[in-house]
Amino acid sequence: MSNNKDIHALVKLLDDSDAEVVDIVEKKLIDEGAYYIPELEEIWLENHYPELNQRIEEIIKRYQKVSLLQDIDLWLKKKDEATALEAWVLASRVQYPGLKIGMIKAHLNQLKIDAWVKMGGVRNPLDQIQILNHIFFETYGFKGNNENYHNPDNSVVTRVMETKLGNPISLSVLYMSIAHDLGLPLFGVNLPQHFVLAYCRLNTPPNENGTYDRSRLKVGNVEKVNFYVNAFSKGQIFTKESVDAFLKVIKVSPQASFYEPCDNLEIFRRILRNLHFAYSEQQDSEKQRDVLDIMKHLGMVDSEES
Repeated sequence: MSNNKDIHALVKLLDDSDAEVVDIVEKKLIDEGAYYIPELEEIWLENHYPELNQRIEEIIKRYQKVSLLQDIDLWLKKKDEATALEAWVLASRVQYPGLKIGMIKAHLNQLKIDAWVKMGGVRNPLDQIQILNHIFFETYGFKGNNENYHNPDNSVVTRVMETKLGNPISLSVLYMSIAHDLGLPLFGVNLPQHFVLAYCRLNTPPNENGTYDRSRLKVGNVEKVNFYVNAFSKGQIFTKESVDAFLKVIKVSPQASFYEPCDNLEIFRRILRNLHFAYSEQQDSEKQRDVLDIMKHLGMVDSEES
């Protein structure tokens, strides 16, 4: 924590008549944000310098954006260890900058425990999914938000946890995260206009209880898709033929990627596209630009695109 006199002295310099001095102070506050930002937020909340509050708020927002992009880079460096739930938390920080993965995991712990107790020694994949469906959808009440499908809340993890309403990819990421904690080999499938899960056979045998160690639950270890699960429709189980029929309905030619698990980076990208579209529907241009900055950082759009 910074010295109280230091932070107040720096804040006063933000009103200096010399623009170069102001630029230096702003850069210092952002570059050393972990050191200064907590007290800067306190100063902003307590309105110590009302004439400078807008500038203080802008500095805090700039730091939050820089910090988020740095954490995204750390997530990317984790590669196979980077989870979809972590990616979703990062995307949700556009709405809730202080959000941490531990906050979400803490809320999911009881659900995971309840599912683990009910699952016991059940080895049959279909039975495992039916048990998880009962806990996730019936006991805890998660469901697809058909009434307000494009609401940004459906793509923000804290809001989905609170409302129990989500879109296909948000419900799938939650469902998959719990499944992985239970050792079940479910992975995301990036269908056009929809997102589902695949229960897979891996290239190594399961443990004696029919589950896998979490370290083996990677897309690269998938040998075959056994069946699909639609988290948006209360865990409905379906087959490849159902995917074929869906593609015919939406008039899209089949591609191998529509049937096979995708990696967590692709899930991250789809979450961002959904969130960007949702904010545009709400005409929230500021949040839309924030998401676009992340998309540019990931090379999803040209840096010149607005």
